[in-house]
Amino acid sequence: MRFNIVTLLLAGVTATSAATTTSAASSASTCSPSSSDAKVLEFALGVSNFIGSFYNSTVNSTFGESNNATIKAYQKILFGLEKGNTLSSVAIEKVGAKASGFSKPKCDYKFPEVNSTQTWAQWAYRFEDTVTGAFIGLAGYTESPEVSFLMARLAAEHSAHSSLIGSRVNSTYFAQNSTSLVAAYGPAQILSTRNQTGSLGEYLGDCLTAPTSPCGQLRIGPLAATPSPSSGAASSSSLATSASKKI
Repeated sequence: MRFNIVTLLLAGVTATSAATTTSAASSASTCSPSSSDAKVLEFALGVSNFIGSFYNSTVNSTFGESNNATIKAYQKILFGLEKGNTLSSVAIEKVGAKASGFSKPKCDYKFPEVNSTQTWAQWAYRFEDTVTGAFIGLAGYTESPEVSFLMARLAAEHSAHSSLIGSRVNSTYFAQNSTSLVAAYGPAQILSTRNQTGSLGEYLGDCLTAPTSPCGQLRIGPLAATPSPSSGAASSSSLATSASKKI
């Protein structure tokens, strides 16, 4: 009888172990970036490359020839932001390599004409704010926790960029009467050509396609972060778009 009980116990342990292994394997499979995540990552990379290309195309030409010590010091900070932009794109590509069907978007970007350090800061603030909101919005389109985690990190990175630049060009950046969290923008909003923060369609060159939400219409909570007009950025009618950059 004792032998039978031990045998049954061992059989139960073996069955439990097998079920746990199967469950773990199933969980690992569902946690890996999916083909749906590949579309999210492609969109994220297109947005990340855009802001990186804006810095690469304008920082040196705008700040490099100044002999002003303050501007020189600011330029060094911007080089640090450029590095952050590069790391963002590298991180997206690394995760993208795990997702079936992922491919790097090929974009012909357009950038506003920048003719002064003040103009540069206004546009950089607008673009960093938009990119931050884009990554927050993309987190609602993911299936894999790894991709969601990446979108959160990218949003945090560019929110820091936006705060640094925004605090210099917008005196009410941290308004006491604020009623909203950091703005979140869905992919369709990002692709729109509205002349305001939250829209990049005018500059992306039709190279990106909005991913599909796995849960239907995305809703953002009670403290709605809705698109709002750009604070401090000049209108596109006064700043012509020029200078293309291909990635």
